[in-house]
Amino acid sequence: MQDEAAKLHLVADVGGTNCRLALADTNGVQVETWRRFRNDDHGSFAELARIYLADQPLVSSAAVAIAGPVGKGWGRLTNRDWHFDADELAGALSLDAVHLLNDLEALGHAIAVLPEASLRFLSGTAAEDEPQSVVIGLGTGFNVSVAHGPSGVVFAAEMGHAALPQPVASIIRHEVSDMSGFDTVEHLLSGSGLARLHQARTGHVCKPEEVADATGGAETQAIMARALGALVREVAYLYLPEGGIYFNGSLARTLLTPETTDLVLAPLQNDDSFHGRMARMPMYLLTDDASALHGCARYLSVHI
Repeated sequence: MQDEAAKLHLVADVGGTNCRLALADTNGVQVETWRRFRNDDHGSFAELARIYLADQPLVSSAAVAIAGPVGKGWGRLTNRDWHFDADELAGALSLDAVHLLNDLEALGHAIAVLPEASLRFLSGTAAEDEPQSVVIGLGTGFNVSVAHGPSGVVFAAEMGHAALPQPVASIIRHEVSDMSGFDTVEHLLSGSGLARLHQARTGHVCKPEEVADATGGAETQAIMARALGALVREVAYLYLPEGGIYFNGSLARTLLTPETTDLVLAPLQNDDSFHGRMARMPMYLLTDDASALHGCARYLSVHI
C-alpha cells in the first residue's frame, strides 16, 4: 500500500480557454510539474488529463477547480461545453476519487497557503488574527468565495448571477442610456462586461483586451473601476472580511493599475463606519496564475 506521505494527487484549474495541471503531495504543489494546456486542442478535460498523467507517476486522487457552477459530484464550464462528473472522471483517469470545486472556492482555500510573493498588498491593515476573508474573481466571469481560515472551511457562491446592487447600477445609469444589458453583476463586472460598457458609452465594438487602447477606453475603465469599488463596499458589509479582501483575474489586474486602483479602493478606504473598522480591512491582488492549484492542494490536505 502506498504510504500516505508519498501519495501524489492531481490538481487542476480548468478555465474556459486554458487548463493548468500539476501534482501535489503533503507539502503542497510540486511547482516543477506545472503544465498548461489549450482547451481548443482537446475534446474534453479527461482527454488532456490522460495526456498529462501518461508522463507522471501513479496518483491516487484529484481536485479539479472549474470556472463554472459545481454541485455534488458534477460541474460544468460557463464558457465552454465541458461537463464534469466526479465518478466518471475517476474511472476514466484510474483514480480512487475526484473532487470538484468552483474555481473561486479553490482560491478561498489558496489564500491560507499562498506565499507573500503571490500577493500584492493594496491597502488596509494586515490582520493575522481575523479568520474571515473574501476572494473576488473578475475575469471571463465574476464570483466570490468566503473563507474561514483556521477551520479550512470555504463557502462557495454564485454572486455573478445576482442582480446588480443599486449603488453599482446608479454609477452605470449615469453613463449609459440603456441598462438592459447590465442586469446581473457578471453582465457588468467581467471581461465581456467591460466591452459591453464601452460599446454602450461610445458605440464602438471591441474585444475586452482592446478597450484600454480604444478611443474613450481610459474613461470606460475608470467607470468600471468606480463600479467595482462600490461593489467591494457592499461585499465588505455583507461578509465582514477583516482577514482580507483578495482580488483575482484578468479584469482585476486591468482595474488595479496605478491609473485606477484608487477608484476601486476609495469607497472602503474612506468609510469611517464602526470606528474605522471598514477602512482597515486589508486588500490584496493575487498575482500567481497557479493560485487555484495551491487551493486544490490545500483542499485535499484538509478533506482526505
